[in-house]
Amino acid sequence: MISFRAFRHTVVAALLVAALDVPAASSAAPVQAAAHSSVRPADILDPPLPVEAFPRQVKEACGIWKELEWPQAARGTDYPVVNTRLVIRGSNVYRNRSGDLPLSGSYREYDVNPRPPGQRRDAERVVRDPGTRTVWYTADHYTNFREISSGCG
Repeated sequence: MISFRAFRHTVVAALLVAALDVPAASSAAPVQAAAHSSVRPADILDPPLPVEAFPRQVKEACGIWKELEWPQAARGTDYPVVNTRLVIRGSNVYRNRSGDLPLSGSYREYDVNPRPPGQRRDAERVVRDPGTRTVWYTADHYTNFREISSGCG
């Protein structure tokens, strides 16, 4: 019997792959391992893609964060989105505790979707290594990552 977490991972991974319309690099084996482990590494989906291949909101978020010059605050901060009443949170450290991204990097996380002040954040993030300017997208709060090869960093 498959656990709910493993089932959810399978569904989320399938939705992400379908949304990006590219094949996933991982097989069912990591999903089965997830049923027996409380912490598992994320799946890195290949190949890296240009920002135009991602959902529209990812490109928009990259534009917002570029305009804000990819801030690096000590704590997550809500930043106003120009010409709106919305805010977008970001700039805090992403610790990469599970080693999902290259171990040599240092990372900051940034929300993808602006929201009204006081509203809860959703699961979509971009994670950026300020040193290399490499950016990763996760639609499912760090369960799967895909590198954004161009147009975002």
